[in-house]
Amino acid sequence: MNAIETVKADLLPKLGDLLSHLLETEQAEAASFFSKVFHDLSASNSEEQLLEVFIELSTTAFLGIEFDTPALALIDDVLMHAEQVAATFSADTAQPQ
Repeated sequence: MNAIETVKADLLPKLGDLLSHLLETEQAEAASFFSKVFHDLSASNSEEQLLEVFIELSTTAFLGIEFDTPALALIDDVLMHAEQVAATFSADTAQPQ
């Protein structure tokens, strides 16, 4: 399994849990946003596409959507994982000085 597939295997279930919660609690606007993120992540085939998904996730705080406490915890988990992966990819592609 390559790095992209590994990240997707780790992150898609977390997004799936978040989506399930948002749909169960009728947080439609948030569910719509994270459904698009889920789809974009599922379709990612390159590091660049994956990083685009992470940039999309980074806009979460600026959506103007109020999330309930369980959703915030799930979102924090997704964002933390995405941040760690992005940092790893950045470190892997950094040029020695």
